[in-house]
Amino acid sequence: MGVLTDRDIAALRSIVGDDDVSVRQADLEAHSVDESWLDPHPPEAVVWPCSTEEVSGILRYANERGLPVSPWSGGSSLEGNPIPVRGGIVLAMYRMKEILEIREADLQVVVQPGIVYDALNAELRRLGLFFPPAPGSSDVATIGGMVANNASGMRAVKYGVTRDYVQSLVVVLADGSVVRLGSDAKKTTSGYDLKSLFVGSEGTLGVTTEITLRLVGMPEAVGVVVASFDELEGATGSVHETIRYGLNPSAIEILDAETVRVTNEQQGLRLAIRPTLFVEFHGTEASVEEQIGYLREICEDNGCASFDQSLSEKEREELWKARKEAHDSIKFSNPGKVMVSGDVCVPISQFGELFPFVHDLARRLNLKIYAFGHAGDGNMHTETIADRADADEFARAHQATDAIVRHALEVGGTVAGEHGIGRAKRQYLEVEHGPSVALMRQIKQIFDPRGILNPGKIFDD
Repeated sequence: MGVLTDRDIAALRSIVGDDDVSVRQADLEAHSVDESWLDPHPPEAVVWPCSTEEVSGILRYANERGLPVSPWSGGSSLEGNPIPVRGGIVLAMYRMKEILEIREADLQVVVQPGIVYDALNAELRRLGLFFPPAPGSSDVATIGGMVANNASGMRAVKYGVTRDYVQSLVVVLADGSVVRLGSDAKKTTSGYDLKSLFVGSEGTLGVTTEITLRLVGMPEAVGVVVASFDELEGATGSVHETIRYGLNPSAIEILDAETVRVTNEQQGLRLAIRPTLFVEFHGTEASVEEQIGYLREICEDNGCASFDQSLSEKEREELWKARKEAHDSIKFSNPGKVMVSGDVCVPISQFGELFPFVHDLARRLNLKIYAFGHAGDGNMHTETIADRADADEFARAHQATDAIVRHALEVGGTVAGEHGIGRAKRQYLEVEHGPSVALMRQIKQIFDPRGILNPGKIFDD
């Protein structure tokens, strides 16, 4: 691939303006690494487009010159998805952050990709609407990044994932051409579903510049439960029975005891240091109270040690704080260390077995591994702590992550529940998908024949 020259920098500035192209070392370093453990790779230039037309011009020029282009949203990825491993151009999309239109009657909103999830929902809330997926990094995650990774989060068990809410996309292809994919209608059987192909493609097929999302109405009442257990089996058993017997939680999360401990320390909380469930219900006040009552029975039958509930917004936020801040609490509790993150998803019947597997692995490899996640849909996150300067410990951390991923595959799961493949999990793509990876490569070749879009991601090349 080409290396940027002074002529290239001048050409990019002619497209977006002098102030929106930077080769300053500070800007290059800021866009060289995400939240993952992966080594930094600085780009040669950072470009901030402000419109579809500017993105089109940048990609047209980059394609003609064979320059790599790595789209960048919030930089909160845990798998190296936006790191510009081939150098070239970082296409920083976070200045394109406008709400273009709210279609209240259609329960839809049209946004640019750089708007942050929490900021979008803050605007929608005044109309009694919201976009549900709720990623853990909701205060920094952008809608464009969520579309690129098909992100989900705490409310996926009830409401589904980002793909379920994408009505249509405006996408700029590698050659600079602009296409609109999808429809504003709630359903369609017209042609191939190219829109869904782009959701989760991690910026390797095109760059999204406009997103139309389906919305849902805010519930009349919200109830939250925090239940702790002396034994982990009681917590995971309660999760399985909650789903099995037809309760409809909007979220059901689990933290192991060690994750609760560090969250208490970092957030000033006083939760019992036990395996803990966080469960949320949406509905009418009567239906929420009824479901909480059923949940109490399930938890008590599984030996819960405590059961706290609230319908008050202030108390709900306090109860949810431990789960929402789990990742950062672990990070701040281990200064100077790296966190090798895991994100596997397994059939719900296998979820309870993941925790003892992970804890046993930590003991055998003499590692600190925190385990938590979206229990209702079988999605576990792990954070394995290691000292990068200790080659043996760092190797054991990767050994642990490899074992967790391969175990998830053995029981019918997937290597990536919501964080995507990025750079960190490329070696597992063929293990999971086998010969169908060849079809994925052919799709990539059709949309990006010169391989300029987010190179070095998804495929182990």
